[in-house]
Amino acid sequence: MSSRAPRRFHHAEPGTPEPQWLLDARWSATPSVDLAALPQRFDELVVAAAHPDDETLAVGGVLAGAYAVGLPVRVVVATDGAASHPDASAWSPSRLAAVRRAELDAALGRLAPGSPAEHLGLPDGGLAGLEPSLADELAARCGERTLLLAPWTGDGHPDHDALGRAAEEAGRRRGAAVAHYPLWLWHWGRPDDLDWSRAHVVELDRGLLDAKAAAVAEHASQTEPLGPCPGDRPVVTEPVLRRAGRLVELVLSAPGALPLIPARPDAQVAAPFDAMYDEGPDPWGFEGSFFERRKRDLVAAVLGRQHYHTALEIGCATGLLTTRLAERADHVVAVDVSERALAVARAHTPDGVQWRAGRAPEAVPDGPVDLVVLSEVGYFLTPLELLETLRRLRVALARGGEVVLVHWRHPTRGVPLDGPAVHAQALSALADLAPAVHYEDADVLLDVLGGPAGSVASREGRV
Repeated sequence: MSSRAPRRFHHAEPGTPEPQWLLDARWSATPSVDLAALPQRFDELVVAAAHPDDETLAVGGVLAGAYAVGLPVRVVVATDGAASHPDASAWSPSRLAAVRRAELDAALGRLAPGSPAEHLGLPDGGLAGLEPSLADELAARCGERTLLLAPWTGDGHPDHDALGRAAEEAGRRRGAAVAHYPLWLWHWGRPDDLDWSRAHVVELDRGLLDAKAAAVAEHASQTEPLGPCPGDRPVVTEPVLRRAGRLVELVLSAPGALPLIPARPDAQVAAPFDAMYDEGPDPWGFEGSFFERRKRDLVAAVLGRQHYHTALEIGCATGLLTTRLAERADHVVAVDVSERALAVARAHTPDGVQWRAGRAPEAVPDGPVDLVVLSEVGYFLTPLELLETLRRLRVALARGGEVVLVHWRHPTRGVPLDGPAVHAQALSALADLAPAVHYEDADVLLDVLGGPAGSVASREGRV
């Protein structure tokens, strides 16, 4: 089996900023795997991991999703990860290995309760010399209707790369479908280092995100300090955790190897929103709600400028917030997927508003705009639609422009995501914009990103 030189990186480095990855335009053309259709094509999912926690961080959502649709799942972990803290002040490798075995078993219980985890107990850091035996181990657990997930062969860690190559060999022998998952690529690499022609996305809903977060928390030996000394510091650092919290996971496989979710027609997306207006012009209860009026007041209060040239509101509904924005901007572009909502909005909003019917992300204009408001719309989008919407609004944003994110904190019904999940992903994707305002209470999350330098008082010369 051929190999390439491993990449040089250190887990304590900050790694590639999330905006570089999440705002790449190629996500929008990446097909989305249909988890519900996996049992029609495969009899079992086998996930190979070089170390305990690789499976959770990289494809925990895939594991949980496959289990949820009835596909049998097993995890094969090659090493016990005993070398994760070579300079630990008080932990021996044998103690760490035992703890990490138990952590993996607990994490799998969060993702796929009752599913087996097989520990091969091979030396951590030594898999590159064991590829033939690894291929034998994996081949013994695969058949023609097995989906085998393994680390990407170019992930940069020698154990990951070797296990990925062994999985390819096992798949060739047994006729199994093999897909690879990157883990450390996200840390050292750039978008051009990824083979997008083989990329497939798994979009996670709230249930899968919660299962994955609970599983990640089980790997405490990697996410928390083992002691007070430098050698005790976590291997899974905050940037790694942010990547693990994405709304999407990515696997690399041959085109056609995995079942895909078909694209949603525009009419299908708009129909349920239009139908709500059968009951009257205010189906969301915006007009008489103190909560909604207060939220509009909050948005108006946190804006960093007194006046804007062009503002963009994504998901304007009946235009009540649009009216407030029009008081502060020369031009407002208001986008909504529902023609019936826009018909209501046009009846009571002032001049200077350009109404744009269409779905996000396609209806987001090119810009430039100096204010973007994304309020209570992201959880109606798929994760890929959300990423492309964020990319487009970031491209449209003028230098020094502001983005306002506003989301309901309570559970949602009938949609896969919720406000906190969307809000967190937006903050990661737009992390190149400086935080200006953060507000939260029991009901609402609100953040303002970007905007002019300095505070309002300092710009007026008051300080």
